[in-house]
Amino acid sequence: MSGSTVVIGCGGGGCNTVFRLKNSKLPIVTINTGNNESKVTISMADKSVNGCRGDPDLAWALASDYADNIREQIEGYSNVIVTAGLGGGTGAGVIPIIAECAKESKARFISVVSIPMASEKERSSTARTQMREIIQLSERTIIFDMDKVFNEGGDMIFNRLLLATDRLISQAIERLAEMLEGPFFSMFSERVYTVAYASSLDPVCSVQAALSSYFFDTDPNYGKIIVNTDSKFTNIDKVDISEALCNKTGILPEVIVGKVQDSYGMMLFFPISYTSLLS
Repeated sequence: MSGSTVVIGCGGGGCNTVFRLKNSKLPIVTINTGNNESKVTISMADKSVNGCRGDPDLAWALASDYADNIREQIEGYSNVIVTAGLGGGTGAGVIPIIAECAKESKARFISVVSIPMASEKERSSTARTQMREIIQLSERTIIFDMDKVFNEGGDMIFNRLLLATDRLISQAIERLAEMLEGPFFSMFSERVYTVAYASSLDPVCSVQAALSSYFFDTDPNYGKIIVNTDSKFTNIDKVDISEALCNKTGILPEVIVGKVQDSYGMMLFFPISYTSLLS
């Protein structure tokens, strides 16, 4: 991985996700509220503040006080990837301050966020409002809907599913960081994406599985899909993937054979209509 990208985890969910990057070469920063654990890079306030209690305005005010610390952490990086679980306070409240600091540093700003399940009615509604605001602040946004994640998880135990989700989001971050080394914005031409992951020795089987398991509502025929495969896939596999997706969607995808992963997995990035999220 290039040293040009820093990953920032915000709030409890975002911190948990980036801790899954511990075997990656990506530099990470973690920001939380009232957490004095040494592994948290920026612990806003002190232990007397037990989180932001779902108040993003409080988190924004605290993060404003720590803006100099945030600027110091991102100084010298060309790209900032921030990740958080939405619907609460710290994650959503800190992101606008990070976005402002990234803009001042002339760094590209990418957000990777998750939306809680619809059964958490208030948090889910709040998260979708926060999501729209974050999309407007970000140059690109990747969204994970926990309803979709849980539907795909089947009978998996709740805690194990959360762990698997953290790993999936952290893998998306690693793949994004790798692709940021190239012509990222011409390739990711839409502002908002979601992902699907599949693993099989047969790349066409992986494509078929991924086309029915993306993690936010979208139309797979909406626009160009970007595929980042693990390193064991060959150029012939790349052609098979392109043909399989083109046959299904009518649109030729962008297929990139990754540098780091050494297995037979692939992650597909599906574009989402930005205007469909505004309603």
